[in-house]
Amino acid sequence: MSNTWNAKRERRRGLWESEHEEREANQREAQQRERGTGRDQGADKEIQHTRNSRAQSPRVNEAPNLVAGKPVPEAIEYPPACFAIKRLVEQDYIKLSYFTPERCKEAARSKSVASQEIFTIAKDDDVFALKPVANFKAKCKVTQDEDLTWEQLCIASTNFLEHIVIKKWPVNMIEAMHAFFFHLTNYKLRNKGADGLKVLILYQARVMWEWHHQIKNPPCNGIFDIGIIDSYALRTLKDQVCDAKRNALLAGKSFKA
Repeated sequence: MSNTWNAKRERRRGLWESEHEEREANQREAQQRERGTGRDQGADKEIQHTRNSRAQSPRVNEAPNLVAGKPVPEAIEYPPACFAIKRLVEQDYIKLSYFTPERCKEAARSKSVASQEIFTIAKDDDVFALKPVANFKAKCKVTQDEDLTWEQLCIASTNFLEHIVIKKWPVNMIEAMHAFFFHLTNYKLRNKGADGLKVLILYQARVMWEWHHQIKNPPCNGIFDIGIIDSYALRTLKDQVCDAKRNALLAGKSFKA
């Protein structure tokens, strides 16, 4: 009986605090309105942002939705780094290597409280705000997409495709990315051994960069269809791989495909 009463009291206290904060916000908004035309428009947005944040964030005493009997997920995966997520939100080019299991695990390990307490000033909808540096800073020693293994490429592409859906990319961009990786990972060149896989890895790295570059800087005749694998570009890359392999052999070095 006592526990039930305490729970109700805590809920009432949470509701009262929320209503009290909302009344204060309304009073501040009314005071700003009374100041006339000289009021800074940024204050309006800041007040609205605060109220939206309160509405979206769960109340302290609100009970979480714990589902009795729901099993643990079959696989607990690490999310990509904050920098990679921010690039996805902005639909910018991001190296596929950020979505490998190794890179995601490393990002989770290095995401300490100290790094989250370092902030920088960023502009968001004409309002300047403090945001974590981790959202804007890329990892210095990130693996280049040209140096990924075939297994890493396949796993990272699946992770990447899942996250562009989560971040609500335009449907035509999602379909283009699905078509690209489907045709790339099923291209007949993958049956040509390590050299064939190396060609496909190089193709992915260079074509993805060019496609995103055209997304941000669209040419007058339109953006190319990334879902179509260009056989001429593959032949060019195949020649480059063969030349690099031959030069490495002549120099007495081992060639890493």
